[in-house]
Amino acid sequence: MRYVLPPMHTLRTFEAVSRLRGFAPAAHELHLTASAVSHQIRALESFFGARVFQRNRHDVSLTPAGERLLDVVQDVLLKLSSVSESLRCKDSLRLSVTAPPSLVSRWLMPRLGAFLGRHPDIDFRLHATTRVLDLNAEQADFAIRYGHGDWLDAQGERFLEERVFPVASPRYIARARKRGKAGLYGLTLLRDDFQSWEQWCEQSGGSLEGSRAGAVFSDSALLLQAAEQGQGVALGRSVLVADALASGALVRVGTREAASPGAYYLVRSRSPGSAPAVAFHQWLMSLAR
Repeated sequence: MRYVLPPMHTLRTFEAVSRLRGFAPAAHELHLTASAVSHQIRALESFFGARVFQRNRHDVSLTPAGERLLDVVQDVLLKLSSVSESLRCKDSLRLSVTAPPSLVSRWLMPRLGAFLGRHPDIDFRLHATTRVLDLNAEQADFAIRYGHGDWLDAQGERFLEERVFPVASPRYIARARKRGKAGLYGLTLLRDDFQSWEQWCEQSGGSLEGSRAGAVFSDSALLLQAAEQGQGVALGRSVLVADALASGALVRVGTREAASPGAYYLVRSRSPGSAPAVAFHQWLMSLAR
């Protein structure tokens, strides 16, 4: 559909002049010069080929054409203002976060309901990914990243540290102990890409003697799920296994542990100053404490 429309900025000026009954007061309200207002009204009248104002010595009044136009312009501007306010309000309540899938499924999701329950108006969006995204390009407020805090695009705030230790399902360990096995001897060691058992042994002083290599998983959450199902022993990261240990789905195997090679950081976009962003930051840091 082809629309025959005057320059849109002239309609706002026309409405202001009509309402305030003068070029000077309209110029003051719109932060324009009186000359600019006069120019816009002339452009509007040129478009229609008709006068919309009758210029008097002390004020202006609408012509019949101007009265017809004002009825439509006021209605359109009112509707546009209402929609704009609604959309801006929605956008101001938007909160976008990216985080690693393993942390999302094992730690964040079980806790997120409490935050969203306290803030039902927030338009929350969660992107689970291992990729390091450009927060500003993706219009994300925060990213939870694992590493050393040395990202070039943003500065992170350290908030979760981890220890690493072997975990398994209680049933799996009970079966192994019935066979007289101690430590990791005779146990199947499940693996992922995060940290090798050999590295862990070097740091913790443990031994892999008598153990056997098990399946390899690309994601830590899948690794822990396999351990919960009794498929073997996994290197558990304390943050990711906290709930499973508390519920009894997993138990520690031995007492040896090692420091995790990195930590979780909360990385902000350049301007995460909205009320939802402030609330999320405070909530997340309270969990870490």
